[in-house]
Amino acid sequence: MKNHLLLCLLILFLLSETGIAGNKASYILNGTKMVDSRGNVINAHGGGFLKQGKYYYWIGENRRNGVFVSCYRSSDLINWEFRGDLLTKNSHPQLDKANIERPKIIYNSTTRQFVMWMHYEYGGDYSFARAAVAVSPDLEKPFRFIKSFRPLGNMSRDCTLYKDTDGTAYFFSSARENYDMIQYELTDDYLDIRTQIATLWPGGHREAPALFKRGNYYFIITSGCTGWAPNQAKYAFSTKITGPWSDLKDIGDKTTYKSQPTFVLPLDGNKTFSYIYVGDRWDGENYYNSTYVFLPLVFVNDSTPVLKWAPAISPNPKSGKIKLKNIIDK
Repeated sequence: MKNHLLLCLLILFLLSETGIAGNKASYILNGTKMVDSRGNVINAHGGGFLKQGKYYYWIGENRRNGVFVSCYRSSDLINWEFRGDLLTKNSHPQLDKANIERPKIIYNSTTRQFVMWMHYEYGGDYSFARAAVAVSPDLEKPFRFIKSFRPLGNMSRDCTLYKDTDGTAYFFSSARENYDMIQYELTDDYLDIRTQIATLWPGGHREAPALFKRGNYYFIITSGCTGWAPNQAKYAFSTKITGPWSDLKDIGDKTTYKSQPTFVLPLDGNKTFSYIYVGDRWDGENYYNSTYVFLPLVFVNDSTPVLKWAPAISPNPKSGKIKLKNIIDK
């Protein structure tokens, strides 16, 4: 009996080490609901990612029970642990009837604050068209809401935040009823606008910006404006963060594999440097049935990224490699 018990314990230990007993996943299955370590559906749409220590943090929209922004962390980018709600309707009086979208966070090493920028609306429509800012000294703890405003008087809807290698931070957001994409430089504390850099592709009707850098090139991926329906994403590049930017070029298929861009996640491994496109696959009839798409971005030359469909991927943050499962054009 004793030997039988020891054998059972050994089997359980081996299963847990291979990820079976703990019900750990070994890959990301695209277009399906992802769950956290507790078995709850991950609510982090329109989100962004931030690497801190050994963990990757995924921060995004959570529209359930008065919660606006939630935080998850993972060491393998596949299995995620819920860490807390960062912003709720009770965080500030201005959030009691608010709608928050596309939260993005960067760290200010001078002020030692994590700074969140987001799209802010109040009430039942999109007429406010504001940006909003919140801060916290701890990425896993509730953020303090500071303000909502229109940057330099401009409308601001879909947005993203980018911190360059020199510590300068930039805010990109859709303006003028989404017909313009405006780039701003932030103040040193990242809490306000210092200056308006440029209006990108005036009249282009773009939203959902995602920015990243590879080598000597900066890239920005955006979607068209078709409501909840997916469309053809486009990208542009520049050798300077302040531009000039190239013309827009198609990336992915005509629906961007039924997704809308939200972030491009860099993997700086010990064997290679890879990039993961992260998009939302929206359900226009039921927001809570929306899912996620994680796909590798590969490059045919220094300025040409290619986005291919894969039903599932298995990223390895340590090596930087991304394994694909049954990659096909779709």
